[in-house]
Amino acid sequence: MSNALHALLVTPDPWLAGTFSEISREVGIEAQASATTTGIPEELGRTKYEAVLLDFDAVPDASAILATLRQSPSNRNTVIFALATDAAQAHTALQNGANLVFERPLEGKQIRRVLYAAYDLMVRERRRYFRSTVELPVLLIQSSGTDFRCTSMNISGSGMALATPSTLRPGEAVQVILSLPGADSAIRAIGTVVWDDRHGKTGISFKCTSPQHQTDLDCWLDTQLHSVLSR
Repeated sequence: MSNALHALLVTPDPWLAGTFSEISREVGIEAQASATTTGIPEELGRTKYEAVLLDFDAVPDASAILATLRQSPSNRNTVIFALATDAAQAHTALQNGANLVFERPLEGKQIRRVLYAAYDLMVRERRRYFRSTVELPVLLIQSSGTDFRCTSMNISGSGMALATPSTLRPGEAVQVILSLPGADSAIRAIGTVVWDDRHGKTGISFKCTSPQHQTDLDCWLDTQLHSVLSR
């Protein structure tokens, strides 16, 4: 899949599919439409989507797809649009995890407003899975007090892969000091070695030592993500 955000539209309504897809492109979202739910559970099991539109008015088993989404490891936090004109269906959709509900009759300006309002939610969801491929200096400090310098290979909001001069033991606790470009101070975190290939590559999960450090890291990652999405 490309760097763009991705949406899945489950509706037999050609106007809705076409209009939603056209407006989606305005904000950098690639929309894929399906007129039926045939094969959709399997699709959700193998593909990550930032948004899904379910047409409760025209798709009889839309509720089942909504349940599948919220149980899917890769799509349970996807932004879900529910088109439900009937008040009871709208209530059910919200109760079962839909983020936004709208009803017919629809106009393009309504779809545009909904998409723009939900865009930040979609970007936030992409960021959860986003890893910036970047080489930055990292200092690791072991519990023994031994420290050594490494180079990041990729970084997320809660982990990183490193090129290291030393072999580390999975499960080992380490302190992480990461220097971000242009930052006044380093990001500090407490990490755990998740894996080590014994050939100079290590994976670490971590938690920043302060909310401010996490905010600084997330802001930097947002900048990297927006750069990727705009390519």
